[in-house]
Amino acid sequence: MSLLACMCNQPQRLAEALAPVRAALVAPGPIARWGMGYIHGGEVLLSRTPRSVGADGDAELDFFPLIEPIKSDCIIGHAGVRDDEPDTATEATQPFRFRRWMLAQDGPARVAPEAWTELAERVPEFLRRTLRGRSAGELTLHLLVAALHDHGGLDDPNLPSPVVRRALADTLALLAGAAAPRGAAWRPGTVAVSNSRALWVARPAAEAAGAAGAAIAGAPIYVRRLQVHNDRGQRDDSFRGVLVTCGLPPGDGAEEVPAGSLVSVSRDLRVDLAPLAA
Repeated sequence: MSLLACMCNQPQRLAEALAPVRAALVAPGPIARWGMGYIHGGEVLLSRTPRSVGADGDAELDFFPLIEPIKSDCIIGHAGVRDDEPDTATEATQPFRFRRWMLAQDGPARVAPEAWTELAERVPEFLRRTLRGRSAGELTLHLLVAALHDHGGLDDPNLPSPVVRRALADTLALLAGAAAPRGAAWRPGTVAVSNSRALWVARPAAEAAGAAGAAIAGAPIYVRRLQVHNDRGQRDDSFRGVLVTCGLPPGDGAEEVPAGSLVSVSRDLRVDLAPLAA
C-alpha cells in the first residue's frame, strides 16, 4: 500500500470505521518518506516526514495510529518507497497542496528532467512560481490546477465532478505523452485529489511500454464502504464513509477500480465509478 484516501461524514468516528480494515493501511518497507494531508476547519493541513521509517529504513508504516488522533472528514496519505535520487526535503514529500486542493500520486517520485521541463512550460507563470521542486506529484497538481483554471472552476467549492474528471484525464494524458518517448523509466501513476469538499481517485489506463509491449497502468486500487456499529452491534446508518487504497484485496466489500477509471466521492458520500476519459 502506497496510497490511501478516505472520506466520512462523522470525523470523530473515522478511526472506529477504519479499525476493521487496519491491515489495508500498512505500507510495506522500505519507506523513504511518508505524509498525510487532511481537512481541518475547512483548511488543508499537511503532516509530512521526509525520513526513512525505522532505524534501518526497512520498517513498514502503519497509517492507522497516525490517522487515529485526527478528526477529519477527508484524508489523503502517501508512503514513498526508496528511489535512486532520494530528496530529503519536506517540500518533496507528498501530499502536495495548492489553496484548498491536495494531491498525492503513486509511482516514481521524480519526472525525467526533459519531461519535467516540457510539462512545466504548460503551467501558467503565476502557478509555475509556486513549484518548489521537481517531484512528479507536485507537477501533477500544478498541471491539474492549470487545467481547472482553464475551465474556470478552480475556486468553485461546488465544482461539478465531470469538470474534475475532464481536467484529470487531460492532465494524465499530458503526463503519459511526455513520458512515452522516455520509455518505461517514468510513467504517471494513480492520483488521489481533493478540493476539501469532494474526493477523486484516478487510475490511469494501461499502455504498451517498450519492445516487449508490457502493459503499464496505475497500481491496483480498491474502494470500500466503511461502517460503524451501535451499542447493539447493529450497523449505524447515520455514518457514511469510503476508503480507497492500494491495500484492499477484492472481496469483503472491496471493489477493484479498473484501469482507466475514476472514483468520485461527493460531499454527501455518494460514490461513482466511471471511465476516466468519458
